[in-house]
Amino acid sequence: MRVTLVAKNLAIAAFIASPVALSLGSVCFALIAPNDIREPATAWVLIALASMAMAMNLHLSFLRSALYAMRHGKSMNGYKHVSGIPVVGSILVAIAVLVAWGNLSVAATSLLILVADTGGVVWLFAVLVRDRSFWREP
Repeated sequence: MRVTLVAKNLAIAAFIASPVALSLGSVCFALIAPNDIREPATAWVLIALASMAMAMNLHLSFLRSALYAMRHGKSMNGYKHVSGIPVVGSILVAIAVLVAWGNLSVAATSLLILVADTGGVVWLFAVLVRDRSFWREP
């Protein structure tokens, strides 16, 4: 039983770390071996889509509830939580980094999106670290 828990936790950690590791690897590659890599438009389109997902997740996580409370006299009665589009931004960023591997501007932008996206893998890890029941055997 303990082995399955360890395997599950390692699989989750690998999933969470993969977009961040790709972005950091691309930054390192760009810094170690700088060259004139043409910036593919595809990567920037993917970054723009990931930015839209990030903006929607940020809005739903923080701004929407504050606006609701402001409109309803600081009362949260009737407020319904809605989910954004989790992990989509992280997947789009990972693909963009792979398309433009070694491009410093794409990699740096992808790291910013990964950190700011509340539906992304970085925030998933932050939530899972705080949930002790997730890391223990049932």
